[in-house]
Amino acid sequence: MNKTQINNAYVNYKSEITRYLSHIVKQPQDAEDLAQECFIRLMNVTVDIPEDRLLYYLKRIARNLAMDSFRRRTRTLRRDSRLDVPTHHLDTPQLEINEGVNDLVSHINNTEHRKILELRLIHGYSIKETAELVNRSEGMIKSSVFHAVNRIRAKVIS
Repeated sequence: MNKTQINNAYVNYKSEITRYLSHIVKQPQDAEDLAQECFIRLMNVTVDIPEDRLLYYLKRIARNLAMDSFRRRTRTLRRDSRLDVPTHHLDTPQLEINEGVNDLVSHINNTEHRKILELRLIHGYSIKETAELVNRSEGMIKSSVFHAVNRIRAKVIS
């Protein structure tokens, strides 16, 4: 595309592309930035795009840029949330860690659920091994762990 065509496209479609992006990203500043990027990408196109297909082409570029922006933001949030995970340092006494775990497990009133949770999470047995140790089905083990964890969440969070 030549400069005149790009200039005309910018004048004719910039507000529509920005509005389109505002509906997708819900942030006016981000929509403006993505609209600018959309026209920059249009400048790098080497093939001629018919005038009647130009708006469609720009909306497609805009949509792809918005999706890339969401993916980038999601990756960043996931990476940042992994950084917030508390870690136990070597200088943290094992006794302190055990006390914290025991405090959480103490919220479980059902002794069978407590035993299953201890075997699974504290001692590290697999579902199959835990099922064999307590003579229950694997489904029952999964269910017990699920209910026990939900009980802990309800007690600790509330």
